[in-house]
Amino acid sequence: RLVGIVAPASGERVHQCGTAVLLCGTTPLGVNAPSSRSRPMKIVLVGDTVAAREPTEGPDRPALSGDLVIANLESPLTDSARPAEKEMTIRLPTAAADSLRGLGIDVVSLATNHALDHGEEGLLSTMHVLDEAGVRHAGGGRTLAEADAGVVVEAAGTRVAVLSFCSTLPPGANATATRPGIAPLRVDQSFAVDGTLAQEQPGTPPFVRSVAQEADVRRVEQSVRAARTGADRVVVCLHWGVPFAYLPPNQGPLAQYQQDLGRRLVDAGADVVAGTHPHCLHPVERWNDGLILYSMGNFLFHQGEVQQPDTFFGLPYRASCLFEGTPWFDSAVFEVDLPAIGGPRLRVVPITLDAAGEPRVADPDAATRIRALVESSSREIDATVRVDSDGVVHFGTPLDPDPDRHDRRLTASDTRPSVPSSETPCTTATREVWGQ
Repeated sequence: RLVGIVAPASGERVHQCGTAVLLCGTTPLGVNAPSSRSRPMKIVLVGDTVAAREPTEGPDRPALSGDLVIANLESPLTDSARPAEKEMTIRLPTAAADSLRGLGIDVVSLATNHALDHGEEGLLSTMHVLDEAGVRHAGGGRTLAEADAGVVVEAAGTRVAVLSFCSTLPPGANATATRPGIAPLRVDQSFAVDGTLAQEQPGTPPFVRSVAQEADVRRVEQSVRAARTGADRVVVCLHWGVPFAYLPPNQGPLAQYQQDLGRRLVDAGADVVAGTHPHCLHPVERWNDGLILYSMGNFLFHQGEVQQPDTFFGLPYRASCLFEGTPWFDSAVFEVDLPAIGGPRLRVVPITLDAAGEPRVADPDAATRIRALVESSSREIDATVRVDSDGVVHFGTPLDPDPDRHDRRLTASDTRPSVPSSETPCTTATREVWGQ
């Protein structure tokens, strides 16, 4: 299915994928003229993935059927255990790369808070074994330029650029001009305390204000624009947001920085911004002619691969709550149709994780629950959203079928409501989705 790949890197590398030789050198994404955007295609996206082995076969195992399948790889692939001192680390054996390929996954995002759980060597091992397995990757690199560049794959006669960035950044995980790492998109935070409220409600956590660092946002916007000049479609994978176990119910589900950042990336040229990290479903928004999937939840998570180093003594957050209750286990596969003319359309396929952390097609009751959640939570963004019984998400205002839509920019007439953020009271729903 994948015909070619272009990825700027230091030095020239040659990879073999099937019978096609793939040349990877220092050519920027924008050098090759994009092919016609008149061909429709379907991209399938799934969330956080920790696949120590290929999941058990069965009629209820969800099929990942599309022209291109993209997943978030939540763990380094390395046979050397050198865990960082942090609350929890994850490691998969290098053989797990073949499991990803067996699942039908074509591209993985690497820019996550766990990518360097086992050091730079763990990240470089991950990139190497993915190349050997024929799984393309974005977001990690020997230098910042390589991590930022992403990857371009050809599927269904269309060139698709996949980029990956991380806002949930452990110290030292970001790549630099001289150090391997992941592509950063850093966030500034401050904490506000209402003195009167603190006395009346002692124990109330401070309110967290957050904004993406402007220098990083501009760097990432430039990467998206460069990708747009060399590809027909652009998908930006973004590790961001707050997992529900760390989020007070009166702050969220989105952190303050997320909505503005997601919209700016769409305006820069992204067709889809695909979010991961919270391990549950969060809101989905249509902004201009792009989709923002704030969190796609979990897809496959073998929990036995999570470890807590003995040397780390963190604050007593109840992190174990991550692995309990429906937010962790209720999820979805996101099927994005990109028509020849007009904006993306989304179908949500409900799934649940079983006791082993493996995905299963949701039973009728669970599917109804997940679709209802998608609809109700999405209506906090757009009151016209409706999810039908097939999982297709409908919006009251159709997209303008304009093939040159990315030349348009926001105007003052755009009055769509904002999604509830950390500044806005929210309902008890903790996970959400959207499409057309």
